[in-house]
Amino acid sequence: MGEIGFTTMTDERYAEGVLDLMWGLHDEDGSAGVDAGRFPATIRHVLDHPERGRVVLFLDGEALVGYALLIPYWSNEFGGPLVFVDELYVAPAARGVGLGRRFLERLAVERPFDAVAALLEVGRSNARARRLYESLGFRERSYATMALRFEPPGDG
Repeated sequence: MGEIGFTTMTDERYAEGVLDLMWGLHDEDGSAGVDAGRFPATIRHVLDHPERGRVVLFLDGEALVGYALLIPYWSNEFGGPLVFVDELYVAPAARGVGLGRRFLERLAVERPFDAVAALLEVGRSNARARRLYESLGFRERSYATMALRFEPPGDG
């Protein structure tokens, strides 16, 4: 593996590769209730509205080996913009060389969206990722993340 670059996705050149990695992440996580058919819309949305999020590509030369999906939002509690690492995935063949650590260290320096903090989710059984995040200063909060999916608007 060569020198890895982290670059913001600005066009659809890597869209198919990112979609493959998104499917890989959700297959490995066993994410119930995730509609993979929505993944292309996510990519299109952040490309069309970069102020609402971005995909960061992990590139080994021209080869896509991972990605992160970053979503900003304002937090009253933190007193400024947060960047939510909605997804972070490194292809299995590229794991074990510190790409996730390097990306998150860079995130803390670059502070995309002028973020005052970064948040992420990690599966309770993903001890390896949890150790990485804790070693970088992430701390589990006393709050649980809960979700309520809204039904699509009707015709009436």
